[in-house]
Amino acid sequence: MTLVFLLKLSLCWGFFALLYILLLRGETFFRANRVYLLGTVMLGILLSLDLHWLPQLPVEAAPLLVLPTITIGLEQAEATVRSWEISDYAWLIYLSGVGLMLLRFCWAVIRLLRMAVRGEAEVLPDGCLLLRSTATSVPFSFFKWIFVPLDFQPGNERRAGDLAAMLTHERAHAQGWHSADVLFMELLCVLFWFHPLVHWYRRSLRTVHEYLADAEASRRLDFEQYGLLLIRQSQPGMPVALVHHFFQSPLKQRFAMLTKKASSRTRTWKYGLLLPLALLFILLFRQAPAIAQTIESETIEQLSANDWAKLEADKWVRIDTFITFDPNTYKQTMSVMRTDLSPYKEPGTGRQVYQTCEHPPTFPGGEAAMFQFLINNIRYPAAAKAEKAEGMVFMRFVVGQDGTLRSIGEKPTRSPMHRDLTDEAKRTIELMPKWIPGEHKGQSVDCEMVLPIRFKMD
Repeated sequence: MTLVFLLKLSLCWGFFALLYILLLRGETFFRANRVYLLGTVMLGILLSLDLHWLPQLPVEAAPLLVLPTITIGLEQAEATVRSWEISDYAWLIYLSGVGLMLLRFCWAVIRLLRMAVRGEAEVLPDGCLLLRSTATSVPFSFFKWIFVPLDFQPGNERRAGDLAAMLTHERAHAQGWHSADVLFMELLCVLFWFHPLVHWYRRSLRTVHEYLADAEASRRLDFEQYGLLLIRQSQPGMPVALVHHFFQSPLKQRFAMLTKKASSRTRTWKYGLLLPLALLFILLFRQAPAIAQTIESETIEQLSANDWAKLEADKWVRIDTFITFDPNTYKQTMSVMRTDLSPYKEPGTGRQVYQTCEHPPTFPGGEAAMFQFLINNIRYPAAAKAEKAEGMVFMRFVVGQDGTLRSIGEKPTRSPMHRDLTDEAKRTIELMPKWIPGEHKGQSVDCEMVLPIRFKMD
């Protein structure tokens, strides 16, 4: 679980939660709201993962000077010991939280099973199982199991009516399979225990469950009597994480929604509006890195056709030109596209660096000598080996006019590699001797190179 993934997840969940709060939360389309909450909590996770089945706009990548890929396996490795870093402590804290939440989840399941085994069972006509138990003071349900207190017997007419209303409410939970949603959200809370939005999703979904059960119960029973029951019953009871309590959710919200006039069908336009908004968000979310890269790497220069020689004298590389003619002024202009293929000024030094040239730089002795050098010097980090970390590291460096290497670093990718793999690749490249510099139009130039190094356990 990386920081980039968490930032993406927070952005997605935050956007969908904001849409729900602004457009849907006050409507009485409870089933649609339930589908929305379940769907968006999963969609946020899928969008945050680097899944390549989602569509993206085509963006042309500049053909950089990319060297052939070399694969480094364990046979080149002599283990090195790495001391603990901040990321290791962060993982320790995260896994400790997961362990505690998992224990809480398992304890809740054990409590339910014990109550089910020790309770007095009675099969109801609709297939639900009524369990009377001394371990609870309030009614609640879990799938088809409906738990009530052992002494919860109808002693008078009002008590009997209350019991019937509560059973109807809990049956609505059982028949709607609300407990499946609860289990799903509880497991998400185990994985993302630190994220406030996952707990917001859990609370919102439970509230929608109560709205659905209240609506079903009030439809089958006397509306006013059921509303009075909600007002009378305000004790919190004994909470169990995985179940639906009749007294669990905010009764004020439930009573307000119960007495609220049903939303007009014309208000379903809000759900129709959600689809294009969600599609637009997904498109921009998935395309943002490519758009940012394009905007950063491309500029348009307007110049006279006669001035092209000045650009070449400044060591520009001709990529593409668009010649236009204005009949009003009889002026011909040329638009030149400057992309990553064109030289750029290196930050810090101000030197002009090419990403393509007529004669690229070469390692002394050629590619075979470079591969042998890498095999002889690179090591598979012990920590990466222990964690079975693999992947492709794209190392970027500049070969100067005198053949020296500088600005050595990892080329950013969608899926950052294990830090030790990147550090080892950088350490090895720093040991390289001087290269034969690249040439462009007969002059030695600074060139940027990309070396892919694949770390593979086999």
